[in-house]
Amino acid sequence: MSDRPIWERAYDRKGFLAVSAASAFLAACGGTTEAESEEEEPTTTAEAKAASGTLFYYNWADYVNPKTYPAFEKATGVKVKKDFYVSNEALQAKLQGGAKGYDLVVPTGYMIQILAGANQLREIDYSKLPNVEANIDPKFQGLPFDPDDKFSVPKDWGTTGFMYRTDLVKEKPASWKDFFDLAKGAYSKKVTVLDGIPEVVGSTLVMLGHSYNSEDEAELEQAKQELIKLKPHLLAITSTEYKQMLISGRAVMALGWNGDGAAVAAKKPADYVIAEEGGEFWVDSYAIPVGAKNPDAAHAWINYVYDPKNNAVETEYTYYGSPLKRDVLKPAIDPAVFKNTDVFPPGPTLDKLEPNEVTPNGTKLRDRIWTEFKSA
Repeated sequence: MSDRPIWERAYDRKGFLAVSAASAFLAACGGTTEAESEEEEPTTTAEAKAASGTLFYYNWADYVNPKTYPAFEKATGVKVKKDFYVSNEALQAKLQGGAKGYDLVVPTGYMIQILAGANQLREIDYSKLPNVEANIDPKFQGLPFDPDDKFSVPKDWGTTGFMYRTDLVKEKPASWKDFFDLAKGAYSKKVTVLDGIPEVVGSTLVMLGHSYNSEDEAELEQAKQELIKLKPHLLAITSTEYKQMLISGRAVMALGWNGDGAAVAAKKPADYVIAEEGGEFWVDSYAIPVGAKNPDAAHAWINYVYDPKNNAVETEYTYYGSPLKRDVLKPAIDPAVFKNTDVFPPGPTLDKLEPNEVTPNGTKLRDRIWTEFKSA
């Protein structure tokens, strides 16, 4: 393992270190880090009439079940080339820097709004998405970041909370205050937070009794001071290595996403907690960038994964919530995953969560806090 502090390295949303910091820099500057897809010989089906050629898919790493790529290629005849980004902001930098040719991307909701506002996204053609029309849960239509469903189709949804090893933490933390207090006390140097500005700053604001989306400078100053106090006690600032750290026991608590919490709990005694004070509800969505060379292939992918049996394969791999109607998903998915409240939190739990709706000014203020936090 590198001797560099983990918060000086670059990571992606899901599970594993995907690209090096140098690759992340190239991605942000318009370079390329494409990974070749599996070389399975495709077969032609009726779906191939609407799409052909190659799909250039720019995504978080480890955010697609590896079985889905060859299955899609066989079903449609479309080949897949993959490239990965380490954050929504890296995706934004690349697209706004003039990168062309990516056919499909998966930003989080707030970034959909930013990219659409900057004229970086094509409109979705729902005539090519019969599975979406038939199977999407209406709760995932007309979302605040895309109220007319013009530029995005939901992929996954989830929450931001914290997880802990129940065999290594004798307490039963239930709030952000518990998390911060234990991190600075009994479990100093055994706790991680995400390498994510919205999640970490937002969760700290919620702990202090403020909105996840607060732009009040006094409230943000409070959050900054809390984070600076926390910094010396952290094992790592990472959006991916924390899962393996928890499994190995090197970390005992982590601020993170529900899918990773469920994945840890599948291997070790662990619990994922949506904090009593609240937190974040997020949606990642498929979108097609301006400059896409093969938008038909992008639509073919979205339509393919909105088939319930294909969507179930994805949910069983990512442990993030599916946007499909519950009644069409249930017959296709593993019952244990369907009933898992970390994957599909109940309505009363979701009611206390907020989506990320920070304005550009709020983002600038958070960027300054993050710089001071990391350099503390």
